[in-house]
Amino acid sequence: MADDVQRITGTSAKSAARLCNFVTSEAKLLTSHIQYLDTEVAPVIKGMIGPWVDLFGYASRRGNSAFNTVLSEQRIKAVKERIATYAENVNFQQQTGFGDSQSGPDASDNSGYYRAVDVMVYATKPPPRPVPVAPKPPEATKFEIRVVGGGSASILGQADNFFFQITDLIRKKTCFFFYTGVGIGISIPKIPGPGSVTKAGPPTKFTTSRPVELYNFNTRAQLYQDAGATLGSASIGGTMRLAMLNFSDSQGFVATKPGMIPIEGGSGVQMPGLGSVTEGVLAKVSDVFEFNGY
Repeated sequence: MADDVQRITGTSAKSAARLCNFVTSEAKLLTSHIQYLDTEVAPVIKGMIGPWVDLFGYASRRGNSAFNTVLSEQRIKAVKERIATYAENVNFQQQTGFGDSQSGPDASDNSGYYRAVDVMVYATKPPPRPVPVAPKPPEATKFEIRVVGGGSASILGQADNFFFQITDLIRKKTCFFFYTGVGIGISIPKIPGPGSVTKAGPPTKFTTSRPVELYNFNTRAQLYQDAGATLGSASIGGTMRLAMLNFSDSQGFVATKPGMIPIEGGSGVQMPGLGSVTEGVLAKVSDVFEFNGY
């Protein structure tokens, strides 16, 4: 999570910071925002003959774009009203609400870094607006995956339908995916019939060849299942192995390590079989939310 107040460096501003973590859909200043403005911005403005303040507002991409533009302007207004109490001659030259236009590619990303206002305080008219040098949201290459539940059937062919949870271990974000695929299963004659059902299993860690977002895992995939059998919590073999196909971002193909990610099932039933392989689609089916453990 972004800090409430992130200093901006590399500009000619006398004081500059990004006020983050405005409450979702609200424009009220946080206590930490007020403390920064009162203790750091106020003394600078009071010591100037002609203080010049630029304000740039933002909103995350969650929700309606038009609403987010208005919301970013309301957040600017809240900051402006506080600063205006410090002196009568403050020149608010630039007041731009960018809404969600600069808030990353993921429409479900509600990061506090994007619910923000940039405050830039100058002694005189500044040069063209500099690009603020603020900490970027962390990039993630470390993930883990677990099966949440689902099952397969193998009569004329193999059909797999499983829910998986993928967790971003760097940003502490997670969401659910649904895999559905068809293929071939090799069964052993058995009673009552071919197939398997599993409950949630333990997570497996894996990495990606470069940083990606959780939504990048929307991709074609293959699901393999080792030979084995399960009854309740007792299991012999039967490990699932997931391979991402056409896994890519704007820069091209992304590899996972391992390439075929082993995933252990939980308690359930797997009729004795010699293994299976299906090809299908791994699709994101929930919003991204904070990861607080399983």
